[in-house]
Amino acid sequence: MSECVLDRVICVRCAAALDSRADDIACSRCGESYPRVGRVPVLLPEPGAHVELWRRQLALLLANGAMTHAGLQTAAAAEGVLPDAATRLRAMASAVRDQADDFAALLGPALGGPLDGPASGLPRGVVEYSYYLFRDWGWPEPEMRENEQALDAIRAVAHGDLGRLLVLGAGGARLAYDLHRQCGATETTVVDIDPYLFVIAEAVVRGRPVRLTEASLNVLEANHASAAWTLNAPHGPLDDERFHFFLANGLQLPFADATFDTLVTPWFIDRVPKDLGAFLDMLRRLLRPGGRWLNQGPLLYPPETPLARRHSREEIFDLAARAGFQMGRWLRASRPYLVSPLTGAGKIEQVLTFEAVRNPE
Repeated sequence: MSECVLDRVICVRCAAALDSRADDIACSRCGESYPRVGRVPVLLPEPGAHVELWRRQLALLLANGAMTHAGLQTAAAAEGVLPDAATRLRAMASAVRDQADDFAALLGPALGGPLDGPASGLPRGVVEYSYYLFRDWGWPEPEMRENEQALDAIRAVAHGDLGRLLVLGAGGARLAYDLHRQCGATETTVVDIDPYLFVIAEAVVRGRPVRLTEASLNVLEANHASAAWTLNAPHGPLDDERFHFFLANGLQLPFADATFDTLVTPWFIDRVPKDLGAFLDMLRRLLRPGGRWLNQGPLLYPPETPLARRHSREEIFDLAARAGFQMGRWLRASRPYLVSPLTGAGKIEQVLTFEAVRNPE
């Protein structure tokens, strides 16, 4: 049998070869142990500390949900509240409770249950990015075309089959799933640092229908405070020999050099790397000679990013050329982004999609 990605996984502490198929993942050189969250390996530095933080964040999420639910119920019962306002507040309370219950049922067993104690903030997968799961797997198609538009833009710039594919910051993993199914990927690996997205995405990709409540505190009508979506993989499941999930840092990847034919960075390069030149050097090393890097996303840098590092398209292309890439086709288009059918709210983003090929030398 030919070598696959799982044969090229390395320890993020010492870079020794690592058997990620093992029930107990441990490095034979440095002794570092790597747990799983559900079925997903946690290949991060100090992995136990990450799992402990995620469990504390789950406890904080549940506590905040209970407090918000109680506060809304109290507000609904207050003297002088209009009947319609009371109905709306009770609907909002139910929505908050149902969403917290759904996440607890899905994440609790995978993480080992909530853990009391101080936590540095709520998990971003629930607070900031849960809409990725709804868009990727729950919102109805063909009315919601965001997934289709993302795939079409990649197809417009990419040439040939993708081969062995790595997607960094994969989030809800729908783009990776569609690329695997429709663009000639022989083996796909997805990486993210967020278990609150990845545990659910992994269940969906493996063929498990997942119920998840979308809650809104911006309620125009009382019967639109929430929607319960069933998340499904629309073209059938993918097994773990063809589609791999890893909880890992996109800037410190647990793979040997020259492992991949294609790397994809969706909505990533403006948000994560602080030194884009060094990041592109890492991408080049991970690609085989002649492999390609595909990028998609807006250039919306965090406010703390120095102005000199808020690179334009031209600067990114220059940095890529300096890192050993030959720039290929590119396009820029305004597209709807996370437009929820529950609320009708969302954004319009200007999205840059391009291909860059690693020089063969």
